[in-house]
Amino acid sequence: MADLSMLRAAALLTAGALALAPAAAPAQGSSAPIQIVVNFPPGGVTDAVARVLAAEMAPRLHQPVIVQNTPGAGGAIGVAQVAKAANNGHTLGFIAVAALTSLPSLQPVPYRLDSFEYVCQTFDVPVFVLVAPGSRFQTLESLVEFARANPGKLNFATVGPGSLPHLLAVDFAKAAGLSLNHVPYKGEGPAVTDLLGNHVDLYFGTSAVATTHKLRRLAVAAAERVAESPDTPTLSERGYRVTRSIIGGLIAPKGVNAATLSDLRTACAQAVQTAAFRSTLDNLKVRVAYAEGPAFGKAIEQEAAVNRETLRAAGVLPQ
Repeated sequence: MADLSMLRAAALLTAGALALAPAAAPAQGSSAPIQIVVNFPPGGVTDAVARVLAAEMAPRLHQPVIVQNTPGAGGAIGVAQVAKAANNGHTLGFIAVAALTSLPSLQPVPYRLDSFEYVCQTFDVPVFVLVAPGSRFQTLESLVEFARANPGKLNFATVGPGSLPHLLAVDFAKAAGLSLNHVPYKGEGPAVTDLLGNHVDLYFGTSAVATTHKLRRLAVAAAERVAESPDTPTLSERGYRVTRSIIGGLIAPKGVNAATLSDLRTACAQAVQTAAFRSTLDNLKVRVAYAEGPAFGKAIEQEAAVNRETLRAAGVLPQ
């Protein structure tokens, strides 16, 4: 969900954080590396945030923390890897939560909400309705007018079925009375490539990707206008009461012992407060949104219930 220049900036900040971090003494017990599994490919917001979080947690845990990208199946493969991992605290997951809150309703997955310990939430980011810079649609109203007059003619791209942008598209189409065709992709890169190539008509994504590719922002699914794009109206302003934001954070396999889980939660809480972490998220146009583990888990439970109802009402749940 982010461009190469943003990722380079994140990498520089990460390297600076590691260079400035005090030398850490070996922790009690194993000092083997901690692996953070990211359930999307390199090059997106989730990946960039995970990398700076890993860099900031490492000196606080007195262990190396490395990031491994395990994409596929809308994020389910990476999440499954975490669920199946040994619960010794050496494998964690950094995820955008749709793989927990939506995918289990759409397809069989080898995990449940209670397959994990919830370490911390670290970010959220509102989702925009986006079109290519050369699109015929200058405003949300022009898009809605065309879609109503031409039902089933507009294609929209997302990073996959059950993703937060897909759910936003479902909510928006229902609120506006539109018939839109979903074209799912395995990642943001190919989706945006096809948007720019006029193979799809609109995309539901973040402000970061809009800035990178000079996409036109027609509306944002936020409760109020956002600082990085103050001229973009909210969907609610245009009469569609739809709000959606992508939230993400750190999870661990179920059964991690209490002391280890406490250490992970403390390290995460401290990392989120660092200048490097906050600067990276600011560059990515992502809002720092910290929540402790139990609150993060509760938010996921609530979102899962809402998402299942959205999917049920849209008629897309498997029979």
